[in-house]
Amino acid sequence: MNILFLPPFICAALLCDMLFQINSDFVSESFKTAFRDCYCEKYAQEFVTNESLLRHIPFTFAKFNNFVQFRQEVAGILVFCFLKFELIETMDTKQLIQLVEEEVEQLPFARRGNDLFAFSQSCDVINLCPNENSSNTSKFPLLVSFRTFLLNCVLPWLKDITGIPLYENKVDLTSSLYKHGDYLLCHDDKLDGRRVAFIWYLVPDSWDSQIDGGELQLFESQPITDDGNDENFFPTKISTTIPPKRNMFMFFEVSPRSFHQVAEVFGHSKRLSLHGWFHGPSLWTVDNNIMPSVEKISPIHIEEELVYQWINPVYFDTEQLSKIRRKFCRSSEIQLTNFIKTDKWIELIQCLKGISTHNWLHCGPPNRRNYHCLFNTDLNAIPDLCEQIIRLFKSEAMLVILSDITGIQLHPCSIINGIHNTAVVNDNNITDEDVSQSKRMRTEDTVDAISTSDTDPNCLPYLTEPCLRKLQPGSYTLLSDADMTDQSWRLECLLHIHGYGLKYHSNNNNNNNNKTQLHDTNSQSNSSWGVQTVYVADGEEDELLTVTPSDNSLTLVYAGPGTASFLKYINHTTDHFPPDKNQIIRQDDCNPLITADKIDHMNKDPIQLFDLSIKYFESKSDPEDVNSFQSDNKDEVSSISSLSEEESVTSSPQDGDSDLQNDEDEEVKVIK
Repeated sequence: MNILFLPPFICAALLCDMLFQINSDFVSESFKTAFRDCYCEKYAQEFVTNESLLRHIPFTFAKFNNFVQFRQEVAGILVFCFLKFELIETMDTKQLIQLVEEEVEQLPFARRGNDLFAFSQSCDVINLCPNENSSNTSKFPLLVSFRTFLLNCVLPWLKDITGIPLYENKVDLTSSLYKHGDYLLCHDDKLDGRRVAFIWYLVPDSWDSQIDGGELQLFESQPITDDGNDENFFPTKISTTIPPKRNMFMFFEVSPRSFHQVAEVFGHSKRLSLHGWFHGPSLWTVDNNIMPSVEKISPIHIEEELVYQWINPVYFDTEQLSKIRRKFCRSSEIQLTNFIKTDKWIELIQCLKGISTHNWLHCGPPNRRNYHCLFNTDLNAIPDLCEQIIRLFKSEAMLVILSDITGIQLHPCSIINGIHNTAVVNDNNITDEDVSQSKRMRTEDTVDAISTSDTDPNCLPYLTEPCLRKLQPGSYTLLSDADMTDQSWRLECLLHIHGYGLKYHSNNNNNNNNKTQLHDTNSQSNSSWGVQTVYVADGEEDELLTVTPSDNSLTLVYAGPGTASFLKYINHTTDHFPPDKNQIIRQDDCNPLITADKIDHMNKDPIQLFDLSIKYFESKSDPEDVNSFQSDNKDEVSSISSLSEEESVTSSPQDGDSDLQNDEDEEVKVIK
């Protein structure tokens, strides 16, 4: 047996060259020649051996099983290193990988999460390396050794078998830990200088992707334009799925087509890996602002009856509107429960659930969004009930109602412009029966004026086409750089229809004044499922606002330049809400009660969540004049990011209103 007594820093360097080597099957000249020939011929068929695979579809990638081997030449050496004796006489590849895994698990992992991913990640391994001028050794010698192995062995090998010019002595290397529910959504890795992405998997031998998930999924792609530009692509669908496997090494060349993602982890085993990038001269430019913008449309005119058929009359009451406006002015956001009449709401749910799957069209691309929605085309007519709700939300009448609710000047025929009996009913304790002909006469002048199109179209805001969405586990939206450069002022509107759970009244709430709709409530929705809509600001690390949806509620958010929102990834734990059989969920006085039995009946179908999304932009009359889309008092609009923590709380019509002040001349604050 050989015994080496060396200073620790010399032993560390020795171990770097001693312990790790590439599987001998992959370094033979015959293998490298055959692999290189197939790699350089991008249209060649795949290259396959017992332990390796190379394909060019959907983009060029390769994987190698049993990639790392323990260097047998060092067997029988006893090294005095790191203040202890290390006997490596009997070590083998399996033991070496186990030691690496144990060392990786000792790393300080930071939890990371945003619109794109949710997992834990370590720092770059280069930060673990001992200082060159110090005799202190790293606390993570095997990771430091593995990084040196990548630079001294793997990098030259990659250059040889691919022909890609890679920079010497430059590699990014970190570890990612995916636990139950973690994921990484569709992206292309395009950053200046990245040429080859790689992953070395440390998952358990027992990992079963059918149970545990966590596959690496590769996307097909196609050009964004037909101008022959080969730098701008968008992903279309998953074409290749690669299950993680212990000691498997995979790499792919970063390109405009290299869209990929890590599927959600379903099991409770840890998906552990070491991964990073080799760098070289860039062959393309990075442009994330090339996707077409959302088309904006003008509001339409609708019949008066549609308003009264759908909207809860409590939101026509001037006293109610005054309270709601004050809340909205303080926080720039509000969630209005029971917004749609219960009978219409239930009809709409049944209608949406009855729509055939093929009529729900997929909305992508996956690097921006993943959900299904309804489009009213000649080949895909939508039900009349869905058409009604869409027409309602893109109507001038809705602009008036939203103006009265928020205090934002969306329409000249609103209460904030001094017309106090327009599109609202002043009487208290409103029921369906109470909305009599005499009361409606007070709104007919305004509604009729809207219907006859006397309003100058240039005084009205733009809006997006209302989108009826079906969301399921796996649905999400992602941010892009273009979202953060949006300089528009807008009112963002989300009608949460079904699947999120109803808000129900607290047991200690004895207030029977159901008319006010301003009670403390609890929500059945579970934040661990995802499903929230999150607002962020450019340059800010913290979230501005997180909206937790509830059934039959309308969320309104006033957003300004440099802000954007995304739908948080809906994970597989999303489930139906278990109803309390003793619970009766009260609606407004004009609507019937909904019992737990009725909820239970609605929840027997597969998990489906429905909402309607629309944005109302500033007035077309002067896009540069921010005041054209602000409150009528013309005071300076504050940003939600400048509000105190106490001020920027989520509001809803059920919140207590004992501290409400007069709503006159309140300033409308904006998320900015």
